Amino acid sequence: MTSLEVLCTADIHIGRRPSRLPERFDPAEFSPRQAWTDLAATAVNRGVDAVVVAGDLVDSENWYAEAFGAVESVATTLAEAEIPLIVVAGNHDSEVLPDLADAIDHLKLLGRNGTWERHSLTSAGGDPLLHLDGWSFPDLYHNESPLATYDLSDEGVPRLGVVHADLSDENRYAPVDVDDLATSGHVAWVLGHLHVPGKRHDNPPVIYPGSLQPLDPSETGGHGAWVLSVGTDGTVDTEPLSSATLHYEEVGVSTTPEQNFHDIVDAAYERLRDVVTECGAETELLAVNLVVEGRTDAYTDLRSRQGELEQIEFKDDGISIRVIDVDIDTSPSIDLAERAGDDDPIGYLAGLLCALHGDEPIDPYQDVIEKAHASVRETHESNAYRELKNHDESYTRPTEAETRDVLRQQARQIADAFAEQQGVTADE
Repeated sequence: MTSLEVLCTADIHIGRRPSRLPERFDPAEFSPRQAWTDLAATAVNRGVDAVVVAGDLVDSENWYAEAFGAVESVATTLAEAEIPLIVVAGNHDSEVLPDLADAIDHLKLLGRNGTWERHSLTSAGGDPLLHLDGWSFPDLYHNESPLATYDLSDEGVPRLGVVHADLSDENRYAPVDVDDLATSGHVAWVLGHLHVPGKRHDNPPVIYPGSLQPLDPSETGGHGAWVLSVGTDGTVDTEPLSSATLHYEEVGVSTTPEQNFHDIVDAAYERLRDVVTECGAETELLAVNLVVEGRTDAYTDLRSRQGELEQIEFKDDGISIRVIDVDIDTSPSIDLAERAGDDDPIGYLAGLLCALHGDEPIDPYQDVIEKAHASVRETHESNAYRELKNHDESYTRPTEAETRDVLRQQARQIADAFAEQQGVTADE
């Protein structure tokens, strides 16, 4: 049985730079453009049969000039190794990618203007071994499922679907249903748009490769391209390469009332070394949001020395580890359940916190929750956030659950301040 290897990626966003990098690290070295260049070397060294990009190769029309050189260079490198480069357009590059495909040799764009188009990988004798069926975004938004217009024939040859689409509840970005993909007759699907990598369906595989290189601290975990090995009998094996050189992670450090600041620092180093073992083989920088949580009598000292934690930097197993942000989520050792209902400010706040955690009835506090939510919504609707809402497609109206999280944080801080003033040290 013949098996073909297809190197799959998506959401490269050439033109962008990863955010929150420490100052001494060169953003260009960790840029999507560099990751894209490295991908070509991986494809050639591995000898894959095709490279497939499921949309958002380029961040936007504004990056045509930078993208041209990067895309042409990779297309040429692959062509010299007789590896076809097959792409579809996503919502970000719906305008720029067709122009690049017209100008650059060896860059094959499938599915212009929201149509379905096929490219076949063939044997030396010209017989089709694998059909690549692709659909491209015709514009920035597309409210209908691309599968509604699928019109390519089933010729008894394994078919791999490639589309930039959204499996979430968001309906502006080519919404698709995973069951529709799974029953389409394709042996696998490669999707773009969501930056979190992973399988969304096992058999047949429905895969989001995720962003090739993570772009901000919210894109935690390993990233990189995937390899799909597709047999002529339709069997598919999947392999995530974890090829990203940058790894963002949120790392929690738990404290106890007995620990002092030095104990917490020691625990942080130990946790960070554990996380290094989870990084990919190509990782060069682990950028960490350190979350210190739990109840401790050293919380005041901890908060005042937060800046020291933000200076943590060391190397382990060839990987640079750098803390880029610290979230102090600790508080004094107060027994919330015991204090809830007391006729004083701490009692009210303890009751509110217990209710928000689900340990007490929420009804007595519903009024303050509704007022807080109205205030958060009012702030969201203000002119100060208009520019952010216009340019960030992921920015949505705050939900009541998000308001409760904010209220929980604020109530905890106020309760802590009162407790410190009264010298409360009872364990929770």
